[in-house]
Amino acid sequence: MSAKETKELTLLGCVYAALLVAMAAYLLSLSATRDTNMTDFSASWRVNGETLADAVELSAGDYGGSIVLEKELPDTLAYNDRLCLTVSNARFTVFIDGVEAYSYGLPENLTGKGYGRAYHSINLSPEQAGKTVRIELVSVFDNHKGGRIYKPQIGAPGAYLYELAGRHLASIFCSVGTMFLGVVTLLLLPFVSRIRRLLLPLGVTALIAGLWMTNDTGVLMLLTGNVTASRVLDHTLLHLVDFPLALLISESTYEKKMRGVRLVFAFTVLDISAYLLLRFGFGVDMAWLTPIMAVYHAASFAVIAWMLVDDRRYCREHRIKRDMKLLYVGVACMLGSMLLDLGIYFAGVRSTLGHGFCSRAGFVMFASLLVLQLVRWWMRERTAIDRDRFINRVLQYAVSAGDPETSIRTMLQYVGTELHAKRTYIFEGRENQSGGSWHGTYEWFADGMEPRAPELLDLPYDGLIDELYKVFQRDNRLIIPSREECREMNPILYQVLTANHVERMAVGPLEANGELIGLLGVDDAPKEYLPEIAEIIRIISYIFAQLVLNREDQKKLVRYSYYDALTGCRNRRALEKFEKETLDTARPYGFVMCDINGLKQTNDTLGHEAGDAMILDVSACLAEVFGVENVYRTGGDEFAAYAVCDAAAAFDEDVERLRAQIAQKGHSAALGAVFCAQGEPDYNKAKAKADALMYEDKRKYYEAHGDRRKR
Repeated sequence: MSAKETKELTLLGCVYAALLVAMAAYLLSLSATRDTNMTDFSASWRVNGETLADAVELSAGDYGGSIVLEKELPDTLAYNDRLCLTVSNARFTVFIDGVEAYSYGLPENLTGKGYGRAYHSINLSPEQAGKTVRIELVSVFDNHKGGRIYKPQIGAPGAYLYELAGRHLASIFCSVGTMFLGVVTLLLLPFVSRIRRLLLPLGVTALIAGLWMTNDTGVLMLLTGNVTASRVLDHTLLHLVDFPLALLISESTYEKKMRGVRLVFAFTVLDISAYLLLRFGFGVDMAWLTPIMAVYHAASFAVIAWMLVDDRRYCREHRIKRDMKLLYVGVACMLGSMLLDLGIYFAGVRSTLGHGFCSRAGFVMFASLLVLQLVRWWMRERTAIDRDRFINRVLQYAVSAGDPETSIRTMLQYVGTELHAKRTYIFEGRENQSGGSWHGTYEWFADGMEPRAPELLDLPYDGLIDELYKVFQRDNRLIIPSREECREMNPILYQVLTANHVERMAVGPLEANGELIGLLGVDDAPKEYLPEIAEIIRIISYIFAQLVLNREDQKKLVRYSYYDALTGCRNRRALEKFEKETLDTARPYGFVMCDINGLKQTNDTLGHEAGDAMILDVSACLAEVFGVENVYRTGGDEFAAYAVCDAAAAFDEDVERLRAQIAQKGHSAALGAVFCAQGEPDYNKAKAKADALMYEDKRKYYEAHGDRRKR
């Protein structure tokens, strides 16, 4: 997630949190200031003229589908008093002293016969005090499902509304808060860009779920009084929420696979088609189709759960680290609460909290955890930005130096300084070096520290490197917050840390082509930095590994460019580089030209292997006399050597010793030697003179052997 995405998500979380706080404060203020001057009128009702009952919640289904409730009004009534009722899926008539005072009954609506929950207020007057009120209530369903009356009360209509709001305050808060989340998210879409694909399904899901939950609390019925609209919303919204929810989960996963989304969409189409066919094709009341919707939700939730599990599996297999725990928990809470509400509904359990309370609480928990997830993403994004800046700086050091050696040392210094460590280092070896040891090749240490002792520059492979490699294969790094923690885990490592006086360590592997080639370590950095340091090591270890490989490749290139493959001596290019950059022509120096006599004849008669052996023998003599770093093979049978001497006598002795050693090996070579006692700025003059002397020596050799050829 980019910094821009994080800012946009954080903006959404802040706006939503502010709205929730404002709404909570408003609802609490209503609850604190509401008029509670209501008279409970729910006790001691006569039911069908036979029994006394409490009408906190009475069902007509328990009495054959219809009931008659009777009770005397209070002895004192005010002009603004009302008989306030909440009735569900029932038609009824109210009589006061035998005179009809109120009647409620509606024709069949789009969803069927059900009315849902409706709120009623019947006018009373002081003259009706003490008179008998009779309520004749009939269930609207043929099988007597529903037909309930809840807690009749007497008081002002406004007070009754406050009473209802206070009774369902938690449900209203959760429902309206969820709807707010959807509205705010959709309103913010024009102001966001890169996370629009995530926010759009989130906003739609929250709006649909919040609108349904708000409708189910009865708030919309209180505000509009429209039964048909309330029933349509109640029976349609729950069929539309699973698809955007599946799309939201898909956008939250790493691969963003659409297979699960398409499957949930197919379930939605089948569910809605079944509802429409049964309702308008066969006339089935939608109240009886709840099992179909339950199967639809169960199937959709199973697909959503599979999407999350599959995403987790993919990230684990590919070692992709994602901070999604809070989102997973939030989705689990939401899905679990919805399933719990379905179970409560089918079990017939009635709760004073109202239908769908678990779903409301689950969705609010999901939204809250999402906000927390946004904060964590924001914090991690800031850390990632600092980490990226750090790594970019490391990359600059990696490419700015002229050679890998300098880059590695500079990078180690930067890492150690920036991470406030006491020591950074690299140990190198090979994975298959069983029984051997790995050597410390690079080290940086802070001011006041001493370099590692020579005897501590080697680490055993068996029991240490091989065990570390097992950890690296699993976790890509090793963190030691305290060396006492590894006393039992790896005694050899504990001994190494103790010998080096290391208290804390973070170390990672240097790998190339799947092979462990080294270790990158940071010692005694601040403890609170260790997790971040371990993550940095995991990232930059690849850079160090490539530099180590480049160093080896560079060594090979240098050897190919400046060294002779057969003899190991330096070549003509190395000679030219030495003369231009290193040779001090202001001081005395000697120059020797050497040409092997009879090489062509040996190649022709004995073969090139014998000729190569002759070349090796002569080059070995030159290296022994003048030093291998001062000998150059300039042609097939020609060599040159520089000698740094203070006196001509010493130089002449070296030349004669060379001639004698070549003869001892059974070979002959023409030599041309020149000593510049005062130095010679124009070394080409010395080389030309030596070359002339060498050819004169070769001429004498062939004349002595009766051959006038130079070779």
